[in-house]
Amino acid sequence: MSNKIYFVDQTIRDAQQSLWGNTMRTDMITPIAETMDQVGYRNIATVGSQAFKVAVRNLGEDPWERVRLLSRLLKKTPIRGSYQIGSLSSFDLSTPREIISLWIKNSVANGMRSFWICDYQDDIEKFVYFAKIAKGLGAEIVTSLMYSRSPVHTLEHWARKTKLIASTKEYVDRIMIEDASGVITPELTRELIRKVTANCDGIPIEFHSHCNSGMATQCYMEAIQEGVTTVHTAVEPLANGSSLPATENILKNARYLGFTSDINEDALAAVSDHFRRVAREENLPIGSPVEYDLYHFEHQVPGGMISNLTRQLKEVGMEDRLDEILEEIIQVRKELGYPVMATPFSQIVGVQAMENVVSGKRYERVTDEVIKYALGLYGKLTVPVDEKIMERISQLPQTDEFRGWKPENYFKPIDEFRKELGPDLEDGDLLLTILIPGYKKEELSKKPAPVKTSVSKPKPPATQGHVIPTEYRVEVDGEEFNVKVSPLFSNESTGSNPGAGSAVQTRSTPGEVPEGAMISDIAGLVISIKVKKGDRVKEGDELMVIESMKMMRHYSAPHGGVVKEIPVKENQAVNADDVLFIVI
Repeated sequence: MSNKIYFVDQTIRDAQQSLWGNTMRTDMITPIAETMDQVGYRNIATVGSQAFKVAVRNLGEDPWERVRLLSRLLKKTPIRGSYQIGSLSSFDLSTPREIISLWIKNSVANGMRSFWICDYQDDIEKFVYFAKIAKGLGAEIVTSLMYSRSPVHTLEHWARKTKLIASTKEYVDRIMIEDASGVITPELTRELIRKVTANCDGIPIEFHSHCNSGMATQCYMEAIQEGVTTVHTAVEPLANGSSLPATENILKNARYLGFTSDINEDALAAVSDHFRRVAREENLPIGSPVEYDLYHFEHQVPGGMISNLTRQLKEVGMEDRLDEILEEIIQVRKELGYPVMATPFSQIVGVQAMENVVSGKRYERVTDEVIKYALGLYGKLTVPVDEKIMERISQLPQTDEFRGWKPENYFKPIDEFRKELGPDLEDGDLLLTILIPGYKKEELSKKPAPVKTSVSKPKPPATQGHVIPTEYRVEVDGEEFNVKVSPLFSNESTGSNPGAGSAVQTRSTPGEVPEGAMISDIAGLVISIKVKKGDRVKEGDELMVIESMKMMRHYSAPHGGVVKEIPVKENQAVNADDVLFIVI
């Protein structure tokens, strides 16, 4: 067994996603990138397609440009990106094959040399198809074994999963055990590593766990002693909390156990100092250890997801019901057959639980994603959905639409997309146009991130009651997901046309609401208006889409009539209680 430990740095990927909600700009990274290259990491991870959306919409950045800058500045350390075998976006199962292929090719062309495969592997045929492309371009393939706890996630379950991955050994360089919820214990770490090692056919193992339960550091020590030689960490300012353990702490403890590392501690200290300064200047949180919480092992919700649930509940004046929703999450997960609490399954469970609580009737409204999950469109279920819940799901007219569903245009050639979307688009812009409806390159910030900025010499380490919408864009740890909700008996229609911008508000005051007025129940941004003044509409016709806190709210006509007034415009900010339409 080797006594040398290697580190994959998650500072600018999972750590900033967990603690800073993907608000880390490129110009926060580039001044320190060359020093990061001197630390001695095995890989430096960067964000994937979900966070690309955030970079464009929230930061006004071209995410491909970040990858290009990093690849120029990180001359020794390979950049690790990601792709998914099912889609570009976790809830979009209809992404054509050639689009995912182009994502892989463009990632390598821009400097990525390693890929973390995010999907929870079951479709081996698809996995091998895309892995062949990446391997053919010289990239490393690191596939995930997504850890979760439940009565059905036994050691034998993990043995079967490991054997499935090992059956594709020709296309797999490493297996990453990922505990996104931070629910593994030191004892279970020992048992899991032994079981995976016995069934992985010699494929090297990496270990990645979050600090939500307060035990990740101990689990890392157990993993290292069981033979894991590569661990995922972050520098101290972006470690702990809902993030990963600190590189400094794991390095110190590993050395105490007799292990060695090539980490340059002076460079590591300089990187920590830099991001500590960024946090102070940008008023961003610094991670701190969390107390041990037994309840976390019940709901298993990733840390960033809880913070976003809290924000969404505040939006509808229900922040005091978080505990009720966490209890419902426990129940929904059980009824759905204990899906792994990691993207996208944790969001599928969480949104349905929120719907059950907010509506006051369990499964009266069922998300399209729950229907697709129950029908096996996200892959083979570990155990079947509860019979009573499946019976209720079967009553939905939308369920029939998804039976036997296959993605349209899955084999559509890339040239046809170019003809439709713009023959002159570069590969990166073509992918962003497909990933982000409404994307326009010219709307990105004109201020480029600095390529090089002088960094001081590394120093020694320092001491340490509203209308419920029918479709959402849900943000979790900075990642965005489209989620549709299907009422059990409803003729509401839904749609989506995301955008961005800002303008003035038109606020109505109590007692002055005009006859036939449709009132906003939230503050947000008008993304699209589906009708014009003078149009005749029927009850249930969609009129408008508003984005609020990264969630798309779809507003339908409460009654039929003629659109007399539209007091707001697209790209205009509105407040709760503003008049959106007058329909008489």
